Amino acid sequence: MNKRKAQERLVTRQIRIVFKAIQAHSKQVQNICGLSGVRLWMLHEIGRSPAIKVSELANVLSIHRSTCSNMLDKLEDLELIFRKRSKTDHRAVHLHITEKGREMLAKAPSPPEGKLSSSLNQLSVEQLRALEESLGNLIEALQFEDEQAALTPIQTV
Repeated sequence: MNKRKAQERLVTRQIRIVFKAIQAHSKQVQNICGLSGVRLWMLHEIGRSPAIKVSELANVLSIHRSTCSNMLDKLEDLELIFRKRSKTDHRAVHLHITEKGREMLAKAPSPPEGKLSSSLNQLSVEQLRALEESLGNLIEALQFEDEQAALTPIQTV
């Protein structure tokens, strides 16, 4: 077998494993908590950073601000968080976790930020650089130009 073809197959399998791991964790979170993986991560970050702003949370999660705001609606509907408008800047909204939200986090599977973020955090700076470069090359080869794709959570893709 051609070495290049064998390498392409190996990389294809590796990419599938990455997606399957993300999907499996998300499914586990959904089954236990009734939330998507990204919503659990949101809840976790709100619990870690009381009074975090929507824009700050969106930045932490690497998602678009409007996507973040829309996804927060379900957490608020489930009474896991509440929003409070700033007294000094009425445009700013601060997010707070409720007791019910803390209980949800306590029963949630680890890691609350999801397998992808948790795994990337374990890589060295050099490994991250190499991965970034390789994925950049793959994205270029895909010829897929959608700037919003980078700001869309995997579970909603």
